[in-house]
Amino acid sequence: MRKIITASLVLLAVGGLAMGCRGLGTSQYNHEVSFGADRIDEIEVNNDSWDIEFKHSDSPSITIACDGKRQNNKSEPVTIDLDGNKIIVTQEDQGDGMGGFTFGKKGTITLSIPDHEVDTITLNNDAGDIQLQDVAAPRVVLTNHSGSADLEGLSADHGEFTSIDGDIQLTNSSLNELTVTTGSGGSYITNVTSPEMIIASNDGEVSIKAAEEGRLLRVETESGDIAVSYTTPPASLKLTANSGSSDIRARLDGFKETRRTEQSVEGTIGDASNTLELVSQDGTISVK
Repeated sequence: MRKIITASLVLLAVGGLAMGCRGLGTSQYNHEVSFGADRIDEIEVNNDSWDIEFKHSDSPSITIACDGKRQNNKSEPVTIDLDGNKIIVTQEDQGDGMGGFTFGKKGTITLSIPDHEVDTITLNNDAGDIQLQDVAAPRVVLTNHSGSADLEGLSADHGEFTSIDGDIQLTNSSLNELTVTTGSGGSYITNVTSPEMIIASNDGEVSIKAAEEGRLLRVETESGDIAVSYTTPPASLKLTANSGSSDIRARLDGFKETRRTEQSVEGTIGDASNTLELVSQDGTISVK
């Protein structure tokens, strides 16, 4: 009986410590500010660990809403500054007296943006998750460390997305130029229209589904697998595929092989006016 009582006391003590840590020095933080979109050319977000959401707005204003936990009541977890025609949003982890360790979700920054009013959207993200929904802007640049990025309904002239560890998912979007670079994270691109698409990865896989034929699609990985599937079979394409794994499958209607070795396949469809280049040092390659 004494052992049971002792164990129960230990569990209560641990539970109490956890509850105490969770609430130690924290308070709710809510802040919202709006700017007339006709005054703003650029938005830059620098984020430590909060989640970031970009979404479409029918309003003529850009609205930034912050909802989270304040770890240090003497400073703001998020600052929003106006530098000329540029909005700068900065979220910095404050630390909480326990080496920066916190429980649960810290907060979310939501940016609501009207279509085609902002020339450039730049996000520098460390560990928060990123969600973008139905945003239209000429230029969108995302640099991510370990958070995941889920981008849907993006309309842009130029999209440049870089991630070290986190996955990048891009769906139902249209861009004139798209560049995606990942380290160990995967690139998952579905129903995206872009005349020029360049995808590079170290270890992450690259999956391009419901692709439309464009001027250039180039994918290069070190050890990641590559899979490309078209909604409509290409009508005019030059295909070059190289893989150190010797596993290359090309199943396209009208495809005529012009060269095949153990580790490469080349061929054409129609007059070969567009280009598909696929290179993987160790991964498999599949085209259909």
